[in-house]
Amino acid sequence: LAAPRQTTASKITMNQSSYKTLKENLKYIPFYSGRTYDYSVVYPGPNLNMIVGANGTGKSSIVCAICLGLAGKTAILGRGDKVGLYVKRGCHKGFIEIELYKSGGNLVINREIHVENNQSLWMLNGRHCNQKTVEEEVKALRIQVSNLCQFLPQEKVGEFAKMSKIELLEATEKSVGPPEMYEYHCELKNFRNRERELENVVKEKASFLEKAKQRNERNKHDVNRYYEKKRHLDVIELLEKKKPWVEYETTRTELEGVKKERDEAKRQLSALKQAQAPMLRKIQLIDNQLKPTEAQIKAKVKNQMLLHSEFMYLKGLIEDIKQTQRLKQMEEEDHQKRISNTRLTIEDLKAELAKVGDQPDVTPRINEVNVELRRIQVERAKIEGEKSDLRREKDNIYLNDMNNMMNAKEEKLRGRHRDTYTALMWLRQNRQLFSGNVHEPMMLVINVKDHRFAKYVENHISFHDLRAFVFQRKDDMERFMTEVRDKMNLKVNSISAPEDSCSKRPPSRNIERFGFFTYLREMFDAPEEVMSYLCHQYRVHDVPVGNEQTKSMIRTVIEEPYLRVFYTTEERYTLKRSFYSNKISTSNSAVHPSQYLTITVDAEEKRQLEQQMKSKLRDIDERMKALQKEATALDRRDNELLAEKKQLSELKGKKRQLEQKISTKQDRWVYPTGSNGSTGTEFNVFICILLYWCMLTVPVLLQQKCGRLDQRKVQLTEQCKGLLKRAKTICRMQPDESLPEDLRNVSVNYIVSSAFSNLPDTLDEIDAMLNEERSRAECFTGLSENVVDEYNRREQEIKHLEKDLEDKSNALNAYRQNISEAKERWLNPLKQLVEQINGKFSDFFRSMQCAGEVDLHSENEEEYDKYGIRIRVKFHSSTQLHELTPYHQSGGERSVSTMLYLMALQELNRCPFRVVDEINQGMDPVNERRVFDIVVRTACKETTSQYFFITPKLLQNLQYAEEMTVLCVHNGAHMLPPNQWDEKAFIRRCLQRKARA
Repeated sequence: LAAPRQTTASKITMNQSSYKTLKENLKYIPFYSGRTYDYSVVYPGPNLNMIVGANGTGKSSIVCAICLGLAGKTAILGRGDKVGLYVKRGCHKGFIEIELYKSGGNLVINREIHVENNQSLWMLNGRHCNQKTVEEEVKALRIQVSNLCQFLPQEKVGEFAKMSKIELLEATEKSVGPPEMYEYHCELKNFRNRERELENVVKEKASFLEKAKQRNERNKHDVNRYYEKKRHLDVIELLEKKKPWVEYETTRTELEGVKKERDEAKRQLSALKQAQAPMLRKIQLIDNQLKPTEAQIKAKVKNQMLLHSEFMYLKGLIEDIKQTQRLKQMEEEDHQKRISNTRLTIEDLKAELAKVGDQPDVTPRINEVNVELRRIQVERAKIEGEKSDLRREKDNIYLNDMNNMMNAKEEKLRGRHRDTYTALMWLRQNRQLFSGNVHEPMMLVINVKDHRFAKYVENHISFHDLRAFVFQRKDDMERFMTEVRDKMNLKVNSISAPEDSCSKRPPSRNIERFGFFTYLREMFDAPEEVMSYLCHQYRVHDVPVGNEQTKSMIRTVIEEPYLRVFYTTEERYTLKRSFYSNKISTSNSAVHPSQYLTITVDAEEKRQLEQQMKSKLRDIDERMKALQKEATALDRRDNELLAEKKQLSELKGKKRQLEQKISTKQDRWVYPTGSNGSTGTEFNVFICILLYWCMLTVPVLLQQKCGRLDQRKVQLTEQCKGLLKRAKTICRMQPDESLPEDLRNVSVNYIVSSAFSNLPDTLDEIDAMLNEERSRAECFTGLSENVVDEYNRREQEIKHLEKDLEDKSNALNAYRQNISEAKERWLNPLKQLVEQINGKFSDFFRSMQCAGEVDLHSENEEEYDKYGIRIRVKFHSSTQLHELTPYHQSGGERSVSTMLYLMALQELNRCPFRVVDEINQGMDPVNERRVFDIVVRTACKETTSQYFFITPKLLQNLQYAEEMTVLCVHNGAHMLPPNQWDEKAFIRRCLQRKARA
């Protein structure tokens, strides 16, 4: 390859065809580092490629070239966030070329990186293209440089053990699963999210429906009271409507009686006139004959006999009159008895009225009770208003701007990691379960002293730890994780502070030059346990922070032997010193703006505000209790007054009823002032003459009676008309309106509503019932139609909610049916895949006289985003299997477990190649030798994929395989240039020295 002198270039060829062009006995190929040298070419083998070289020689440059050449992100490497940082210092641009094997024709990818603007130019098979095209081609070959199960750079080795079970499962699916497995998993998670949304919708609607029903149930009492009052008012309205009809009917009945009495008198008058007609004619004839002459006297004597006959006729008539008189006397006696009984009844009513009348007038007291009831209503409204204000004040209490800042932090936490926020809410409600100090997530308890410092703290501490809970005691941490992780299925982080506090550790050296003005620890406050952990894990007590002066002197600063990490105004620098050559390699990255820690709180001011808040809350609670006592007393007094008012109203109504009954009975009966007179047993002539005179006067009297009955008939008729008009007015009827059939009573000729049939039929009873109903209606105060309208509106809303809930429940059931089908497509192949991985993983551990297993872990089969792969290992016979975490195992044990898991994946051969960078660091020699044997045995099989194993050292007397390719990376001031390197001579000299030894 021809490259400009001021560029860096690497060629990585990963295919079997290119390897076959090499000599069969060539096993060691020299390589010159890209970031140290100007030009390097690597020809890897098809199986295991062992890349060996001292620290700082540039082994990881191969890893960087593979990642960046295959369109990987700089975040994968963890050595700098800008692609220009990977070009050799002092050069303006760099070049990478990678050749990938592909059936039907290899792919050659070229990337030219420009330092000035951090831009890249891409070429695919000699043609210019964009990065997206390269990403698509790489994806089509199932290359995943972002997957730690396939591509594990040096800086990410520690993160593999920190991967959660969920992350490990996804990485495994992408690495060795069928192409559709991860897609099915994502599809199921989306389905589950949608199902969870539907479940939440159903749950929310069910909760809202239940609350609406409860609210309506609470209002139902008022609605029932309103309707009960309405029933009383309706009865009052009906009684007031019926009363004029009863008055009209009473008058009309009296009119009918007058009519009958008048007709009977006329009939008697007519009959009497007819019976007296012959006698009157004879009397008239006698009168004409009575002349003062003798002849007339003689004629009268002659007619004596005739008179006798007439006398006998009159005697018979008198007997008839006497008989009639006896009947009238009997009627009069009966009438007198009824009058006597009525008098007695009236006397009794008057006596009862006198008893009632002895009591004072209750009307003023009723008015007083009504006034006091209204006052109670006003007082109750005031109390409820004050209680509402207090509740509102209690709900709105906050620690001024300080607490608003804390709330902002919590909102950011909830938006970024809802599981942590949910666990935080649980912790605040259950702190009593823990014996030691428990601190909320670091991002909430860390208080940066100046908002300008927040970006340094936040860039130095990973978000993984910023959202972690910190525990003083390990048993408390285990109890917490059991509750929130195991029982609540929440993905949270927790940390146990060091047993010996590290928060007061002094820095290794004072900062007095280069522009350094403080250490990271001095920029923030934190609780004791939190600061101890940060000093132990992140060495915040020993990380200096500088300014622009530091930036301008950067070449001098990086020569300081004690510095490992430091900050300037806008950048973070990480320094590594080679153990062999003492050369320093430096990586730097931009300091990103703070997202979480820019909010500062003065601890002492917050404490004072919290005390003020607690005091104010106590005052509010005491006032609420006092108001509740007042409300209870008012309710009790209200009930007493209502009962008294009811009693007084009944008493007042009773007096009015008695007066009405007395008046009615007095008006209805007329007391007679005389007797019927005496009767004789025998009539004499005088009586006959009297009767004769009666014969002449009775018709006149009957005539007068008929006339009086006609004055009276006219009066009653007019009175009936007036009453009828009044009754129609009260019933809201037009004067000429015909009466509806449903308001007619076919047995009478006047209006009677069908609702009237259950009401009393007399005025006394109607008045009594009116008084009673009015008293009862007055007992229902403070009710309006609004409560009924609100109740009915909510009833309709409840019906709609029930229908909507039913629809959503049906949709959820149908959706679950579809999910079950998708679950079968994903879960069964996944279980088989995990079983295969577990078989290989267990075999590897058994070969090392240890134990390990891999299983598919899920506490809830329906939570597809909670499925994960759990790795459990045991390195000592005296211990039990423990889950692989950053806390239970040592660094070497974690490296062994990681390597063996990758080897278990290697035999499944789903990806074209794997890269592992310096994973054997920290292993003891025994485990390192065992792991190396497993790697060689597994990666050198014909059926496995290409493998890159980067290591700074190898143990002596290791077992190698013919299929291995060893790439030795050298670096130093006296190294030969590439064109003078003779690998055959180098191998020959090595063999000679080995033979002499």
